[in-house]
Amino acid sequence: MSNKIPVTVVSGFLGSGKTTLLNRLLSAPGASAADAAAAARVVVIVNELGAIGVEHAQVRHVSEGVVMLDSGCLCCTVRGELVDALRGLFMAGLQKKIPPFSRIIIETTGIADPVPIIYTLKYEPFLSDRFVYDGCISVIDAAYGAEQLRRDPVAVQQAVLGDALVISKTDLVNNGRLLALQHELTSLNPEARQYLAQSQPGLLELLEAGSLRAGMPHSSGRLGLWTGRGARQLPFAHGNIQALTMTWNMPVPRAGFIKVVDLLHTDAELELLRIKGVLWFLGQDQASAIHGVHRELYPIELIEPAVHDVRHMQAVEGSQVSVLVLIFRGTAGERIQQEIAKFIPDGLSLVSSGGNFVQ
Repeated sequence: MSNKIPVTVVSGFLGSGKTTLLNRLLSAPGASAADAAAAARVVVIVNELGAIGVEHAQVRHVSEGVVMLDSGCLCCTVRGELVDALRGLFMAGLQKKIPPFSRIIIETTGIADPVPIIYTLKYEPFLSDRFVYDGCISVIDAAYGAEQLRRDPVAVQQAVLGDALVISKTDLVNNGRLLALQHELTSLNPEARQYLAQSQPGLLELLEAGSLRAGMPHSSGRLGLWTGRGARQLPFAHGNIQALTMTWNMPVPRAGFIKVVDLLHTDAELELLRIKGVLWFLGQDQASAIHGVHRELYPIELIEPAVHDVRHMQAVEGSQVSVLVLIFRGTAGERIQQEIAKFIPDGLSLVSSGGNFVQ
């Protein structure tokens, strides 16, 4: 992913437990040596609403590299300050005024949409040359998460954009409610790995699961979840949000993929929230990671097989399996399928995900 500094966003609704999670990940006394070493090279940017940074007192002891943004919501008025903070951190590191760091974690407010952070990192010239958005870890409250998903579009957006979903406060609900929430999250975001905060996943484990570099499935254990062996099932829905999973059992034409994505993005009647997947393009011996948010398709990057084990995905009749997940608002799933089939018809199957829970 180049030598740019990766930026991970930690998102989640008000009171979901983002700060508690960060405290544990970055200062847990029982952390592994690898997690402790990684935590020592992390800079945390915390954003809060209000004039007084209440949560800052909770995270101050985690790291001396905490930058406090307290002039407003990170998703709107404070975006200019985010640029200044990241620029200042980079220059301070370059001038050795602060300890070296290799990753930045941004903790958003509970009412923040992660999308503006993604856009800022991509389009601000100084930042785009030096930093790269590396995924989102979303924290969901087991007790109130289902209700928040039904009532608040921001909670839905946070769940949809999460690359790793951490369910907190599981001790407050019974197993039935927890399973219902897990399935609800799967219907919103089928490719995201789900973790229970109570199981205490480590820093590196969550960063890797939340990383865009993780692509889609990258282990033989998850292969069956995504290939579906040609099963044709309807996409599952959550209100007016639907998730559509498609696979190809042979390499796909890159030009055809770019054309159909451009077409879908420019269709005024469609509202694509997210595109993510792993595609094998014709003429390439490595898979490519696909990621898009709203009407933006991010640069397509090759995935190193030795790192991500994508060759384990070879297996539908001996071919290299491509997987694409599209999350969108509305009921245009059939039309999306038809448009994609026009440009990439060979080897296409429609599948659905049965869940991706990591206990």
